[in-house]
Amino acid sequence: MIIALCGYMGSGKTTLGKMLAKELNFEFCDTDDYIENTQNMTIPQIFGKYGEQYFRDLEFEALVHFKDKSNIVLSLGGGLPIADKNKTVLKEMFVVYIDSPFEDCYSRIALSNRPIVKQKSKEQLKVHYESRISHYKKVANLICEGNDLQKMKEQIAKFVKEKI
Repeated sequence: MIIALCGYMGSGKTTLGKMLAKELNFEFCDTDDYIENTQNMTIPQIFGKYGEQYFRDLEFEALVHFKDKSNIVLSLGGGLPIADKNKTVLKEMFVVYIDSPFEDCYSRIALSNRPIVKQKSKEQLKVHYESRISHYKKVANLICEGNDLQKMKEQIAKFVKEKI
């Protein structure tokens, strides 16, 4: 089973993913880390050198790489669930949408080196955040709201253990 965590930048996917992987005795993987490792470049470097579309193609390749694995908690890049080809692959996984409020996400990403954050004002990021919600909900098998990562971990683990 692959548990894929989706949500906006700063929603807690990585932190929750590591907690959940430990709880379930699964491996934790992150599509962004995988891309950086295979490209020997940071995501800002990839965006700067090749552009966003090239990065989005790499996200699809990363998703395909993980789709046949098992016992993995996979943290997805915030924009990964947008592309239709990615949505098709995500149907083969158990997808959890981490629905964290914008203000909480923003407080975690405001000073980051993320290309999208550097290009947009707070107001533009809020519009960007809102534009992604429907995509996250469309691919989700389960939606976890709020910021209590411990509670989310328990909710997801219980749900997964009942399915296994």
